[in-house]
Amino acid sequence: MNTLEEAKKAVIEDFSMYDEWLDKYEYLIELGKNLESYPEEKKTDDKLIKGCQSRVWLDWKIDDGKISFIADSDAIITKGIISLLISVYSGRTPEEIAGDDFGFISEIGLKENLSPTRANGLVSMIERIKEIAKENIKPAESEVLTAEDAKQLAPLYDNVILAIKQVYDPEIPVNVYDLGLIYELVINKRHEAYIKMTFTAPTCPMADEVLAEVKKSVSDVPGITGCEVELTFEPPWDQSMLSDEARVELGLD
Repeated sequence: MNTLEEAKKAVIEDFSMYDEWLDKYEYLIELGKNLESYPEEKKTDDKLIKGCQSRVWLDWKIDDGKISFIADSDAIITKGIISLLISVYSGRTPEEIAGDDFGFISEIGLKENLSPTRANGLVSMIERIKEIAKENIKPAESEVLTAEDAKQLAPLYDNVILAIKQVYDPEIPVNVYDLGLIYELVINKRHEAYIKMTFTAPTCPMADEVLAEVKKSVSDVPGITGCEVELTFEPPWDQSMLSDEARVELGLD
């Protein structure tokens, strides 16, 4: 099997053979037609990629430390796009996938030549593939926290939460922590923070700015050596995630 870099280079070369985007769309359609068949019984809601206008199902398995993907879509162009992605990333280790920037997508100009809804769907596909990869990265033994580590990190967690509470949702006058937008907060032995968060709606116009603000606010906490913020829309946010303080502030109690 070729390396990840070789696979991405091959895609770039394939797309460079066509001068017109109509021809490139035809190429995507052919990729979709050649996609491995996807079992009907796996076309369930939990396999759907959220954020795609068309329905896109993605399933995976891990064998010998490598992730294999299968996928399908009810739209021909979208099916070609997901086929392109899994042709590059299927059979790779979680670390390879999670550490890649998917930059070859920009090099072939795919996102820029899709409709806004398809472009958003492409982003959602990439995020889901990376999310699956990150979920399957096993921490090194040296990174596993002991009970004593957790006890010592408790004050640092408190300070990070206070920092997150300084960031407010652009549409609702409540901080992102009390809104329930923070799905996961982890601090490792090197005092690097990892945050997984969402928004009340996938179409939030200030999403990038808020993510950057959360990252800066946490990075500025004394003792924190680095911060990574990941965006997800799975599961979708709803009002049950509000803290008691937020419910009172919004007049819901």
